Amino acid sequence: MTAMSDDWAEFAAGLSLEERNSARELVSALRTPLRESIEPESDLVTPLFAARFRASILTQHAFVGTPLVDLTFERAFRESMIASGAQVNNASGNTRRFWDCEINGQRFSLKSTKARGLSRKKAQISKLTEAAWIQDCRTAAARRDKTRELFTTYFASVQRLVQLRYFENDSTYELLEIPLALLKAVHQVPTRCFRAEGPTIGIPVGQIPPDFTLVLDRSDAKVTLRNILVSRCIVHARWEVGPPATPMESPQAP
Repeated sequence: MTAMSDDWAEFAAGLSLEERNSARELVSALRTPLRESIEPESDLVTPLFAARFRASILTQHAFVGTPLVDLTFERAFRESMIASGAQVNNASGNTRRFWDCEINGQRFSLKSTKARGLSRKKAQISKLTEAAWIQDCRTAAARRDKTRELFTTYFASVQRLVQLRYFENDSTYELLEIPLALLKAVHQVPTRCFRAEGPTIGIPVGQIPPDFTLVLDRSDAKVTLRNILVSRCIVHARWEVGPPATPMESPQAP
């Protein structure tokens, strides 16, 4: 036997019956079929990243039984970047705004969604950021100026915007990046488009279809991005989770 085999045998010998059953369930989950499609030129989903992220998907999706979204996605993304050799620093403290982690010197905003009825062709960021001023602005000029100011600050703080989308109907995960260059057209929106108290603006203005729709949500005081054309974004990878693997045989109680 190899040294590794000896280590595993010693580890297994120290497990209780319940721990062995849980370990078997986890291994069965990790053996769940997973169809993977990676963008060849992706600078995020390297082979080492993919290996770790696959394990995170299957651990959460097949073992825990819930989709890999929200904080579980953020953790999986950071751990996968570390596994790929990247230098990762987490945002911390009350001074953090807009971004979640810094990777190789770039600040990332990480989003995820499992909303029903997700479109393959259009994406949505339900809350890009909070904006309390939306409820206080009373003129189109004020809304225009505050919007430009907000996005100027956002672009100075964030270098990359990444979203994991989970399609429940076929158990597929999609890692999507919305290029920030796409959003910079916000600065060219004319004042007349901000006349409504909670404006909904297709950007670029006049383009059909627009690259995305900017919504100043007055009821929730937040900025929402809708109808983002996926064709204008980067799909780094997709993972389709198959049916569960055949469970490993559990040991019998003595």
